[in-house]
Amino acid sequence: MAETQVWLVTGASRGLGLEITKAALKAGHKVIACYRSKAKIANTIAEIEALGGTWLQLDVVGKDVESQVQFAIAQHGRVDVLVNNAGYGMHGSIEESSVDQIEAIFKTNFIGSLRTIQAALPSMRSRRSGTIVNLSSALAVRPFPGLGIYAATKLALEGATEALQAEVASFNIRALLIEPGLIATEFVDPTGNGVNIPLSDAYKGTAVEETKALFTNPEILKMASNPAKVSQRIVEAVDKTGVFADKEIGLRLPLGKDVGSNVEERAVLWENLAKNMKDVWMSVYV
Repeated sequence: MAETQVWLVTGASRGLGLEITKAALKAGHKVIACYRSKAKIANTIAEIEALGGTWLQLDVVGKDVESQVQFAIAQHGRVDVLVNNAGYGMHGSIEESSVDQIEAIFKTNFIGSLRTIQAALPSMRSRRSGTIVNLSSALAVRPFPGLGIYAATKLALEGATEALQAEVASFNIRALLIEPGLIATEFVDPTGNGVNIPLSDAYKGTAVEETKALFTNPEILKMASNPAKVSQRIVEAVDKTGVFADKEIGLRLPLGKDVGSNVEERAVLWENLAKNMKDVWMSVYV
């Protein structure tokens, strides 16, 4: 068993965040599970507390992110593992997504993660130890039409995390990007946990409508991975146990056969790009 660590998980009241919380607790860690509102999660609160977890009210777009993270550190002595899971989906064409909707989802999915990182890093740096886990998506590997804005938030998070990894490596701090494919939670249906922009007549019969039909078809659950298994792999990746006991872990951790196929396809695309465009990129010098 890995050494007991203190985890702070945002968006822990349901879905993958809840499963990560339970997996970390079952692995013997202390977990601070974050929620926005206690409404409708009374049973969840009791379940996590029975496993030894504690709860913290933290809204990643609220004014008190830094003070709440600092409160958690003061209460538990440290935060060893920060898991940025809070976020929501948005389905609709880029053209028909309003600026307000775009700004709102970036504030939660991207800027919210940066705020918790900024709040937790000073303590991690002073102890020269820590792990930052950012939840990305298969859509950052292969964006789908109709889910472009959501994918953009995850691509922004991926870019920031890759840079962060290099920035904090000398402090013995790890950064890890989780790229899950479809998971059997309410997040599979983009209308069930997020913003669903009505499809206009202009986009009927297009790839945007095809994606909407795909993600709202109950049959898609047959392709979805088990959230408990996904969460177990995340905990093992942090702890370097289980399937990762003898496996080198890089920045990215794809989880699911769908995202695995996307990774393989992208690898071929990048290889072909390098072969076909090398003479072009070398042609711009005097």
